[in-house]
Amino acid sequence: MARNGPTSGQRLVVLNDRGGPAAHRAIGSIERQGAQVLHRYGDRVLICAAPPATARVLDQLPSVRAVHAAPIDRAPTRASASEELGIAAWNMRRSRDYADAKRERPRDGERWDLTGGLPEAPDGPGMVHVVEEQATEQRSFFQTDLSPYLLGSVAVGIVIVDGPTAGLKFSDAERTKVVAEVQEGLGWLAVQEPRASVTFAYDIRSVAITNPPDPAKSGYELLEAHWRDPALASLGFSASVLGARQYAEKIRSDLGTRWAYVAFFTKYPVEHFAYALKPKIVMHYDNNGWGPDNIDRVFAHESGHIFGAPDEYASANCSCTAKFGWFREPNGNCLSCTTTPVECLMAANTWAMCRHTPVHLGWRDSNNDGILDDTATGQLFDYRKLCSAVPLLCQLIGLSSEPPTAAAGQAGGGTGSGIAGITGVAGRPGRDPYAWPGGGVPMLLLERTLGPDELARVTQAAQAEEIEYLETVERRLRATLKQLRDYRESLEAGAGEDGRAGGRE
Repeated sequence: MARNGPTSGQRLVVLNDRGGPAAHRAIGSIERQGAQVLHRYGDRVLICAAPPATARVLDQLPSVRAVHAAPIDRAPTRASASEELGIAAWNMRRSRDYADAKRERPRDGERWDLTGGLPEAPDGPGMVHVVEEQATEQRSFFQTDLSPYLLGSVAVGIVIVDGPTAGLKFSDAERTKVVAEVQEGLGWLAVQEPRASVTFAYDIRSVAITNPPDPAKSGYELLEAHWRDPALASLGFSASVLGARQYAEKIRSDLGTRWAYVAFFTKYPVEHFAYALKPKIVMHYDNNGWGPDNIDRVFAHESGHIFGAPDEYASANCSCTAKFGWFREPNGNCLSCTTTPVECLMAANTWAMCRHTPVHLGWRDSNNDGILDDTATGQLFDYRKLCSAVPLLCQLIGLSSEPPTAAAGQAGGGTGSGIAGITGVAGRPGRDPYAWPGGGVPMLLLERTLGPDELARVTQAAQAEEIEYLETVERRLRATLKQLRDYRESLEAGAGEDGRAGGRE
């Protein structure tokens, strides 16, 4: 994994056409030229990782209006708020002041918990953001996890919460700083594994609320809910932690992405300056003693938790044998127990990754064929997940003629057909021999060509098929139960006859 900071080989690309479908088609054409789209703001502003030769080719694509390596003077006509902020953040990151601040960033390279005092480590005491049984999205019958692993496109909602007093408000420069730091941190994260084709698409909101701080409140939820709930309500969502999930689900649908999470930035009092609990991150702008110039690394660290990576610093009470992430990778770089620790963002304020963190994030090439293990097949319901979880039940009700032999909840190998006879992207030979053999609809391909409306129709059709499968299971279960009752009644009737016969003798 790369150990340097975000590269200089990035380009800001302005597209010609509006609309989600046009943006997805443009992203596909750009990536076919060998560039990686790292960030998407609105429908027309992209930031790509592209060497100079590729950048020149991009400039010739019909969907591309302009390609920029330097700051740009103005946003496109009728630019959205997200597009304007994305460009402003790009300009800030290309400034000399920003480059100087990064070269002189506070506490560069220090372990997150080295000092034992201030600044504190991210995450906070008592906050459990990643557990050993983290990965559940493909191990359940329906999709419940909005970020089980980091492959494909991700919607990121950035909510900047202003309060009623000067000390609780963000200036325009601070808003741009927030977006620039997120851009820097997630851009670094995306380029660590180009084969994962990670693109972050943003919905950016500034929300003003009237609640003054309440000194009587304490604890993660009470302090957070004091400003979070009115902020979510003003955006049209439930005034509770449920509203954060509703918001994540909405931007996932609106932006046509595979995954989603939400990041709140505030100056209100919080229990800890940075922590993650799916599907959200909370960050205080001051960033404790690490300072705003380290928001990029702290945010990338917290995003690692969103996708299954655990802490590796010693005060987190980590264990080298505990397993995390989609592939259940041991936390082998835990600094409290390993004898050969290496630099890693999950352990320290550094642009580095150990060999375990990529697997925690879902980046694994188990057969060394140059293609990451495909974890996409569980996005839609497949009855074989049920048969893998309860093999005797499936044999009993006729959904499976043979006991499943593969591990449930993993992706990859086999050549089985998917839903409605569609061969999924996992239908390639030579994959992980311990992987789930089922198929599925290749959503990663669909999202590149379909807009939100079309993708929503596909999702609705898939949900209808899920219901049809479950209705089939229910009918067969009821029929099986009736047969069992009939069989039991026949046995009881036979026992009664035998008893009466015995009595007559």
